[in-house]
Amino acid sequence: MPDYFEIEYYNMVLLATGVIALLAAIIPVITQRKVLSAPVVYMLLGIGGYFIFLHYFFQPMDYMEVIKKVTEFVVIIALTNAGLKIKEPFKWSTWRNSLRLLAIVMPFTIVAAAFLGWWIIGLAPATALLFGALIAPTDPVLASELQTSQPSEADTSKIKLGLTSEAGLNDGLAFPFTYFAILAAQKGMEIENWIGDWLLHYVLIRIVVAVIIGLLSGWILFKIVFNVAKNELLTQISRGILSLSLTLLPYAITEMVGGYGFIAVFIAACIFSRYEKFDEHMDSLHDFNEELESLIVAVIFIVTGIFIASHYYILIDVKIISVALIMIFLIRPVIGYLSLLGTDLNKFQKFVLSFYGIRGIGSVFYLAYALTSADFKDSEKLFEITIAIIFFSVLIHGLTAHRVQKRIYKHDST
Repeated sequence: MPDYFEIEYYNMVLLATGVIALLAAIIPVITQRKVLSAPVVYMLLGIGGYFIFLHYFFQPMDYMEVIKKVTEFVVIIALTNAGLKIKEPFKWSTWRNSLRLLAIVMPFTIVAAAFLGWWIIGLAPATALLFGALIAPTDPVLASELQTSQPSEADTSKIKLGLTSEAGLNDGLAFPFTYFAILAAQKGMEIENWIGDWLLHYVLIRIVVAVIIGLLSGWILFKIVFNVAKNELLTQISRGILSLSLTLLPYAITEMVGGYGFIAVFIAACIFSRYEKFDEHMDSLHDFNEELESLIVAVIFIVTGIFIASHYYILIDVKIISVALIMIFLIRPVIGYLSLLGTDLNKFQKFVLSFYGIRGIGSVFYLAYALTSADFKDSEKLFEITIAIIFFSVLIHGLTAHRVQKRIYKHDST
């Protein structure tokens, strides 16, 4: 007789993947007009699933290489999406608010987070520097309710445009500071011995390379696709394959040359999206990327929920909670609001731009990248505080984003 109800690991993986894919298709639609955001629901499902089915101690430190690759992929997909949403990338009005957030808020946040990590959590100096670098960038993946419109729609919201353009660039600009922490772990805290090399290679050269390749690859890809194919043939080009090429080609080329692929991907997508006559096709690329992004986000935040459930003690650790809430309610909002003084934004717009610096998958990537590149003391403690901040950020920002969304258009019109 054949064996019935024989459970193989491979089939279990397929079953889990199918369930998560179904959730990724349904939950964003259900939560679209609800208080709960999709990432919050995924985390709750992960927490519930742990207590119902798993009951084992999940140790992510054993899977850093896998975590790095998965988070890297979802971030570059999200950066392509963010770039496609920027309608006018060469206008000063697109960047005048987000540049303040990038030039003022990001470095001050790095310093503040590093100090809190060292002072309250007790992280080693190099590890505290890494904490500052990975927690500073806002996430292009999350809080999509507060990102700007689809490519075919005009950027009428100063809030959404500011948050989208900031998230699109600061994920790449966090790399030099991550390398600063890596060099500190490898070469010691005698910073004067290696800071010159850091400034030349990890700040100047790598950023310039990324910008050049991003501009060139975006322009070349546009010419290849929209000049070679006649208008009547454009609808026959697979949006999925084209979207992946727009994401993977700039990223891979830049990384192989030695630049920052995150910056190149975002810039290439900005170049690609600036031609209004092809808005319909840009919408198609954007929609495919969002579908792919939704699937991976579901996986990541269900796993995050499992981690939180199996490490529940981090949510009752006074030091961890203190740092997380100070970062979310004090550091980013205060520095962000002060940086926007003197702009033409009203008080509500300043508040939203400063408060909604959501932390998420980008921080996990930088954490995994650094931990697979150098040995950091207190790495487990660093992982715990990072996940705690992401958990509280997703929860707090996710539960309030829908209500804020209702007020955005009223205040953007003033």
